[in-house]
Amino acid sequence: MKRNLLIIVAAAVALIACGTKNSRYTTIIGSYSSPENAPEFVEVMIGNLIDTVITVTDGKFNAQIPADKKTLSYIISDDQPMQFVSDGSTITFDFMEKTVVSSDKKGVNARLKEYLDWQDKFMGDYQVEVSTLPEDERDAYMEKTLETYNAHLKEVIKANPDNVLALLCISSLNLDDDAEMLELLKGLDKSVKESEDVQAMISSLEAQLVSAEGMPFVDFTVVQDPEHPETSTVKLSDYVGKGKFILVDFWASWCGPCREETPFLQAAYKKFHGPLFDMVSVAISDDPAASKSAAEELGMTWNQIVNGQTAPAIAYGIQYIPHIILFGPDGTILKRNLRGDEIEKAIADAINM
Repeated sequence: MKRNLLIIVAAAVALIACGTKNSRYTTIIGSYSSPENAPEFVEVMIGNLIDTVITVTDGKFNAQIPADKKTLSYIISDDQPMQFVSDGSTITFDFMEKTVVSSDKKGVNARLKEYLDWQDKFMGDYQVEVSTLPEDERDAYMEKTLETYNAHLKEVIKANPDNVLALLCISSLNLDDDAEMLELLKGLDKSVKESEDVQAMISSLEAQLVSAEGMPFVDFTVVQDPEHPETSTVKLSDYVGKGKFILVDFWASWCGPCREETPFLQAAYKKFHGPLFDMVSVAISDDPAASKSAAEELGMTWNQIVNGQTAPAIAYGIQYIPHIILFGPDGTILKRNLRGDEIEKAIADAINM
């Protein structure tokens, strides 16, 4: 594990050079009631970027670390981690009581604790209540509870647009409304919104909205053999929007769930293939040779596009595979994310329209 003592020294020097309080750094303080039993050092992890150690002297430490409100940080003493947010305040750790106390009494660390305490109580109350309900009442109670849970998380997100608490709540939200989720993400502070992970979420949701059910298909181009682009380049529009219902299976040879869908795809192809219906599988994030070999092994006898890599996923905001989409004869997206028995039913319903 990479550890860097120089980070702490550099931060301290910067503070001295400035001569004034600088919120770009967080002061962390800790002490042990029995110095003789104190560890030699504590480890501090700031997000995924910084992993450093701080020496404990006479049972105490006092150091400065870079502030970063966009990530969760951890301090580890004797292999016992405590989480906090490096928010530019002074933070005191009590390893006996397992408490994190910030000088900013209403800051993000206080709000993080409040949120985690609320979540523990909410989930505990839910488990107790649902266990007392008759089986036929549990689904309705679950739906009502989920509404309350989502509503609280959305309030927390809007109150914390500039810190990791908003991101924690976004990751826990259970929303079917992509437009609402996109609105929440775009409401974040610029410093949070411009992070690579948030930008990826925004791009994915925007792609999903423009390729939602009822929308026209989004075209993409794949060069299946880079050494012979003139003969191997294909587009989704070579298949979709040509007057047939087209089922498109986004998959990869290494994807176990993709392989599990093969029998359902085979059944659909056997039953519906003809003048009104055809199929194409698009291999993404996969080696072309492996895609071809797996398709042959699995009996995927319909049209194949290999070497799709990331272009199809970006075009349709696909986060997980398999992802199976049914297109109408004019290219309209009829159904997304079909699985199992849903595949045949969706095709049958569409063809009989």
